[in-house]
Amino acid sequence: MSNAVALQVENMNLADAMGFSTQGGAATPSLARLQLVHGAITKEVDDEERITVPVGAFKFISGDDVVYSKGISMRLFAERQQWQRWDADQGTMQKSLMSNNLNADLKDTLGTFNLGRPSGYIKDFQALPEAQKEVIRSVNRVKIYMGEIKLDKAINEDGETLEGYSDWTPFVFDVKNRDTMKSIDAVVGKIMGKRISPIEYTISLTGKRNKLPSGGSFATAEATLGERTGFTESDQETLNDFLDYVERSNDYVRSKWDESNVESISSEDAAIVADFVEVQDFE
Repeated sequence: MSNAVALQVENMNLADAMGFSTQGGAATPSLARLQLVHGAITKEVDDEERITVPVGAFKFISGDDVVYSKGISMRLFAERQQWQRWDADQGTMQKSLMSNNLNADLKDTLGTFNLGRPSGYIKDFQALPEAQKEVIRSVNRVKIYMGEIKLDKAINEDGETLEGYSDWTPFVFDVKNRDTMKSIDAVVGKIMGKRISPIEYTISLTGKRNKLPSGGSFATAEATLGERTGFTESDQETLNDFLDYVERSNDYVRSKWDESNVESISSEDAAIVADFVEVQDFE
């Protein structure tokens, strides 16, 4: 490891490129996905139902490989925000462009902006029409964390320990729970307060089971500051890969937006051409 390596992004401030700010405010096969387990996995062992993967464990998905861990360590390289909504009719997640913040209207895969959700602060939610309320409720604000991950102890769905997951692996973690975001962002803020980038520290995540009034449960993650790592020789390439991932994902969203708006764009172009021809004929 070398702490003398300095990361750079051409014509951009490093913190801005990464998406981290001191002001508060389709995945590629090479990137693994991290999720929280909200429903415990149980298996029958010796004629008894036993919990093999508890609520609050982390689910690590890399291609066809699915493993679990009760805790993880991560190094964050970038973050972005995005609007997301599950489309049950098409069986897919509709998304907006990834952005450093959600203050502007963002094109989305439906051909609209913000998946139909109005931008900015909603002063009086109850005064809105019911149909608009439903749209707002269905659209989630998501923070996307991108970095490298290590599993503390990898297990399969039977609870058996697995080997081979001790290396740093690129991953993406979509978070919509506010408490999880708040916990991670608080630790990122501590690192930024040291006037260094989040890459230079590990962050430890552990899962927490939360009870619902109905008797069910859901999981959140709690973050704590880990160890100082500095930069490694491969960090520049890794950072560039994540920035490329963001751009490719946004290119896809733009293409879907264009597909939905090609008719209206063509109509506008046709009107402009018609006006131009009329002017030429008149002359």
